[in-house]
Amino acid sequence: MENTEDFFVLKVFKADPGTAVAPYLKDCALSYSEEGAFIHADTAEKKSYLRAVQAAGKNISSAGYRRVELADREGFKWTEEDAMSFFLGFRSIKNGADIVYPQDLDTESFRTVRSIITWLRDTIDEPASALNPVSYIVYLNSLNAITGNALTVKAYTGDRLHAENLTGLMTVGGGSDNPPCLYELDYNPTGDENAPVFAALVGKGITFDTGGYSLKPSELMRSMHTDMGGSATVAASLALLAVSGFDRRVKAWLCCAENMVSGKAMRVGDVISYPNGVSVVIDNTDAEGRLVLADGLIRAGNSGAEYIIDAATLTGAAKVALGRDYNAAMSLNADLSSEFVSSAASVNEYAWPLPFDKFHLGLVSSQLADITNSASGDGIAGATSAASFLSRFVPSEKWNSWLHIDLAASYRKTPNDIYQIGAMGHGARSVAAFIRKLAGRR
Repeated sequence: MENTEDFFVLKVFKADPGTAVAPYLKDCALSYSEEGAFIHADTAEKKSYLRAVQAAGKNISSAGYRRVELADREGFKWTEEDAMSFFLGFRSIKNGADIVYPQDLDTESFRTVRSIITWLRDTIDEPASALNPVSYIVYLNSLNAITGNALTVKAYTGDRLHAENLTGLMTVGGGSDNPPCLYELDYNPTGDENAPVFAALVGKGITFDTGGYSLKPSELMRSMHTDMGGSATVAASLALLAVSGFDRRVKAWLCCAENMVSGKAMRVGDVISYPNGVSVVIDNTDAEGRLVLADGLIRAGNSGAEYIIDAATLTGAAKVALGRDYNAAMSLNADLSSEFVSSAASVNEYAWPLPFDKFHLGLVSSQLADITNSASGDGIAGATSAASFLSRFVPSEKWNSWLHIDLAASYRKTPNDIYQIGAMGHGARSVAAFIRKLAGRR
């Protein structure tokens, strides 16, 4: 350990599994000596091994260490996968992740990926007093700077929302003093403004969600500054593609609003109509995310993209089904969901498919409008009915190339064995890997 004026720099080594430094028990996964900390994990099973490394990072941070050095020793060199797992566990909202990496790992590409994931986590963790639909542009500009300004960013707000017929954003955001905003991000490595769009991404950007007149209790509202996690995830995914040199055009739409209570807020029983002709009755003002996603999905469909992917912290039902470890994948093309799950696994993230079939499309039918924003009844699957709602804003000819991701693993309200409280940064690398996989199979 090295002592500075303000803190210890703890050296962290990998070591033989099951041989913790005395006086620790034989099977301890983490032990300490005067030399530093030692992680004892068996590499035989990759997922378990990386989870143990991440758990060690989280435990070392929880023990009060603010800065660490990942040190190589004979026979035990750190890899990028090891270092990324440790970084994910060590980072905390209050102290960040002050880590010194081995020289051969501290490459520009690895630093850039860490910077993007750090941006994702920090942005989701920003309080609503700092990040609102309009101020979001400051955060997007900082992300773009990481990519070397490889993205074009356009913002639609104020009168432009009316001009662009952005029904969902105007409905959900109408109750807030902070006006709603649609951000259009374009990664176009060809430089040709007429280049076809390979993939279109859509993200839910509710920067604070009170639930509207279907008011949330205070305990559930505390973390609702993170309800913009889908928008940050797709923005980070786009940035990861850009810095990797992906050679196809990808666009993203971030649908940003605050769901507040006021005399201008939407009411239960209101009926709204979208420019694609679909009418919606508002049966629950707390089912607002799907209303803004509809605007983005209409634009994604109009872009002519080969693939459409949306990501959102959309339903509590997904968390009930999968906990906060796995993101939920849903598609009317089961092969697409499976490919996303395998793409997530390839970057050591977790995803799992939930059932979604064409017979589910009737779940959101209504006698007052074409569809309702909140299906009810015995046995209604909440995550699936939300996907059913979204399908009405995806062109039917694109259903087999559309993937919906319910981000159950975006944020932790309480710590677990590998994450501290706060944004997990989980999902962006999955989406980027998935898009690269889709491009590679053609």
